[in-house]
Amino acid sequence: MIEVKGIKKQFGKKLVLNDINLKIQNGKCTAFIGKNGAGKSTLIDIIIGNLTPNEGQIIDKSELLDPSKMAILFQKTQFPKMIKVKELFYLHHALYPQAMSLKAFKALTLFDDAQLNQMANKLSGGQQRLLDFALALVGHPQLLILDEPTAAMDIETREYFWQVIQHLKDQGTTILYTSHYIEEVERMADHIVLLKNGVIQMNDTLSQIRQQDAMTFIYIPKKYQKQLHINEKIQETKQQHIIKICTKDVSRTLQDLQQQQVNLNEIEIHKASLLEIMFKDNHSKEVETL
Repeated sequence: MIEVKGIKKQFGKKLVLNDINLKIQNGKCTAFIGKNGAGKSTLIDIIIGNLTPNEGQIIDKSELLDPSKMAILFQKTQFPKMIKVKELFYLHHALYPQAMSLKAFKALTLFDDAQLNQMANKLSGGQQRLLDFALALVGHPQLLILDEPTAAMDIETREYFWQVIQHLKDQGTTILYTSHYIEEVERMADHIVLLKNGVIQMNDTLSQIRQQDAMTFIYIPKKYQKQLHINEKIQETKQQHIIKICTKDVSRTLQDLQQQQVNLNEIEIHKASLLEIMFKDNHSKEVETL
């Protein structure tokens, strides 16, 4: 386990992180989410030792931050000019006593022989990102840190990437990552840390976050509004002919609607998404810029 205790970081007069406390559990996938400038990348840099905090400490109880056990995929991928994909592989291979074989590396990247002999900086943006990810796995890391890992990946490559991550999770790899894609967080994270203005706003498992606000939205035609007599909150929507009922007891609300002659074939039921739960107190504009 990695324990983050009382971390505070300033750049000049700007406070970037303030009293950060969290635990990263072995074998779990932890996601840092938040708007640009929330402090996600700074926190990762402190955890891996690239930055020194003004206050606080990182306690590495399992020695996962040992360079021989850790691999990092940084936010930006940039390879040197005039170096081939295969040469990059052998360079990384030489760093580890029990490194991945070239055959396994080729299978992981899905590259053919021509691509292995291609200059790395001439690959497409998505291929370069996949290559960078594969190079991070050459040493079979116990801790994998990913900063915006799917940036520049197309939909197909992104899907393949998360299949590999699922395989690593199944093997017990500890994974820490940042992402702007909330669907990726819902799909893969065991634990979620929401940062806002350098402060932790939420720090819990995905299941616990969902239980905190098990809100469901029922959309019904506005023509029924005058005849409704229910306790739940009714809201207007962007669609003028549709209203929204917010409820935590779907079965009872549906019974009430049926008793009040609402045709259930005309309604839509929508469970609150993770995005709606985590940003329920924020303005919609802030949600859209996550």
